[in-house]
Parts: sequence; C-alpha cells; structure tokens
Amino acid sequence: MCQYPLPNNRADHYDRRVGGSIPERGASVPPPAGPSAARDLNTTRVVGLLRDGGPLTQAELIRRSGLARPTVAAIVRDLLLRHVVVAAGRDSSAVNGRPGSLLAFDPRSETVAVVRVLPGLTEIWVADSEARFLAHRRRSWPVDTTAGLARLGGEISRLALDQGLAPPRSIGMLLVGRSDPSTGLCTGPALGAEPVPLTALEERLGAAVTVLNPTAAAALGVARSGRHSDAVVIFLDRGIGAGIVCGGQVLSGAAGGAGELGHCRLPGATGRCPCGRSGCLETVAAGWHLHERATEILGPRRTVPSTLARLEGLDHPSIDRLLTSAADHLGLAASWLVNALDPRAVLLGGTPYASGAQRFLASFADSVRRNATADRGAALVVDFADSTADIDGAAQAALDRLAPR
Repeated sequence: MCQYPLPNNRADHYDRRVGGSIPERGASVPPPAGPSAARDLNTTRVVGLLRDGGPLTQAELIRRSGLARPTVAAIVRDLLLRHVVVAAGRDSSAVNGRPGSLLAFDPRSETVAVVRVLPGLTEIWVADSEARFLAHRRRSWPVDTTAGLARLGGEISRLALDQGLAPPRSIGMLLVGRSDPSTGLCTGPALGAEPVPLTALEERLGAAVTVLNPTAAAALGVARSGRHSDAVVIFLDRGIGAGIVCGGQVLSGAAGGAGELGHCRLPGATGRCPCGRSGCLETVAAGWHLHERATEILGPRRTVPSTLARLEGLDHPSIDRLLTSAADHLGLAASWLVNALDPRAVLLGGTPYASGAQRFLASFADSVRRNATADRGAALVVDFADSTADIDGAAQAALDRLAPR
C-alpha cells in the first residue's frame, strides 16, 4: 500500500491548514457552500499568492487574486493579527506614485515537531511550515509511562516557546517499532512492553501524532526531496531497514511494517540476532554487530568510533576487512530489492552513522551491481541518502497532518 503522495505545489500544503483549494489557472471553481467556505477559499488564495510569489503589496494581491479590495483588506488584517503574514517593508520597484507596503508569508506562523524516541533517550526538533528546523533538544529520560509522555509534551511546548514560537500542533514521532493503521496501536521498546493506542499518544502529547519507523521516514524524506521518485533506501544505523519509494510515494505495507530487510535470513549467516532468530542480515552488517566486532578487535581499552567513517579512519586492517564484509553482505541483500523493484537509485544510510563512509559505500555499490541482474545494475545510481533523511521525512509527515484552524 503506497502512502504519502507528493504535493502538487507549495500552496497545496496550506490548503490542509485553512481549507479549500487553490484552483489551477483557467479552471472553473465550484461555488462555495456558504460564507465560511468562501472566506476559507479566499484566504487560501491570498496565502498561496504570498507564499509562492511574495512578498507582494495589497494592490498586487487584489490584481492577482481577482478579489474585491474590501475582501483582500479584511483577509490581510486577519492574517496580520494571527501573524500568518508580516509586514516586509516598502516596494522599491514602484515607479509611479507612493511605494506600497509589502506583505510576506511567515513560515514561523505554524510549527511542527519531530520526536525521536529511544529507550531512555528522547530527541526533539521544532520546524516551521517550510520544514526548516529552528530548535533541537536531547533529554535522557524514558517515555514508557503516562508521566513520561506528559513530560515529553511539556518539553516540546517549552522548546517552541523558548524560540518565540507557538506550540506545535502536529508531531512526527520516530519510533523503532510499528504503528498498525488497522488497529491504531503503536509498539516499540521505547514505549514499554504493551502496545500504546495512537489516540493516547495524541492525548498525552497534546497534538496530532504521526508515528513512523525511521526507515519509512528516511524514504519519505528522499521522496519529498524530489531527487528520486523510484528508489530503495537502505537505512543503516544500529539496525537495518529498507525504505521503498515508488512513483514518488512510500511503500508502507498492510500493517505499516514494510522494509524489514535486516531480519531477512542470509544464506551462510549463523549468528544470533536480538530479534531471537539466527542468521538475520543484521548479524553480519548492522551497526550493533559492527560495534561488537570492533570492540573485540580493538580491545576493551580503546574507544570504538561511533560512525562508519571514523571506523574507516582507523586504517586498521582487521577493521577494514570487517567493514568490507559487512558492505558486501548488505549489497547482496540490496540487490534482491533491485531485481524485484527495478529502482533508479539505491541510497545508503539516511543517518549520521553511515554518512561519509566512502570506502564502505564503494564496496556496497560494487556488491549491489555485481549481484543485481546486468541490465539493472549497470544504470543504477548508488549513493548516500542525506544524513537527516529520517528527520526530514518525519517533519514532512507532521506537516501533512496539520488541521485547518
């Protein structure tokens, strides 16, 4: 099941906030259902003009929107009062007469939050309505209780208020686990042993909540970046997952669990996986496995680097062989997806852990192409995913959930 379609244009995002839609040029517009609907439609039109073409003067808004002067004046007054638009100086391009006052859309007028929840550790980001991150905070306490979730809601609001922003009304939650759309239940080690209803999360955090597995979030970040409309994202961090972008949409799966590549069994692998089974891909290529093996190689008195690039930087022959082997196994698994899905690109990482590990990427790319069918491997783009792809994707999902005021 594909989810998260790409928006047609930037104004489409604001439609979800104030209602109505912005018509294509020349398209017929059905009459609104009443005065309130008409106001929403007109407001959406004005905001869309300012967001996509601003700053603009009020006279230019009247000309471009086709609305009456009193209507535009009333809308502008309301938007200024609600700080959705702000004064942006004088129009220096005016030739005749007095320069008009410019108006600009304020992306800080609406905020969302991204929350990464791990056992005992929580990270919070606040972003504006253009997905630009404005603040970040880490807290070392669990959220697997009602009190912990309520505290998290307070931390999110305080982080926004510290920046002079309104509390976010939508949150993208990165959770290693699963959110089942058919039951509305969220499961993951960071939430405790029992499933938590999504409605309970929203009640305790005081906002709309979209729960995403980091793998799916990274794929969404890639999809919304516009770089690749058909791609496989091999999400490599402590664990391994695969995010699939198909026609600009993210493949989610019937129960929200698509992409469990790390727990596919690899021929010849025999190690014990934290999932309880033996022979999973994670037992030869995941970050936790590489950390354990590097600790054995370097000895207990040396600190093991926290990223692949820093492991490469050791120039240690045994570490290099470990990384090459992991990249080869990971590339083999990725080639199965290449043969099955025929993507244009395979992107590695999506996290700071994998970013910048050039030799690992080269070994991974060689393995993907060597193991994929010749016609697919030759034309395939293999590169890093942005190191913030999961955070970017969670922010986009949160923006999609913003309800009209």
